[in-house]
Amino acid sequence: MGNWLNEKQQALSNFMSEISEEAWHASWMEDLEYVLWYTILHGPANYGHKFIDEQTISQLKQLLEGADSWIIFDDDTWETAVALPLWEEMFRTINPDRYLRYYRQ
Repeated sequence: MGNWLNEKQQALSNFMSEISEEAWHASWMEDLEYVLWYTILHGPANYGHKFIDEQTISQLKQLLEGADSWIIFDDDTWETAVALPLWEEMFRTINPDRYLRYYRQ
């Protein structure tokens, strides 16, 4: 897991995974990366058994700036760093219904 991540990317991946564990008791809930990005853009929300608050969002922002990338889960490569411009395009083009079912404001 995360073998190809540098130290800052691994820190971001670990924090994202911690959120998933707290919310769903899963190391990487399906579409975690989309839900967390949506939360960064739209503010605090309930996610599973966890409330993602401003402090958590602030920490995500700080970690993603340090990593200069976002972490996605791929079935073949597991946690994978994606350059922010590519990630923003991926996020923009996905149907939000896919991940909003996990997000509750």
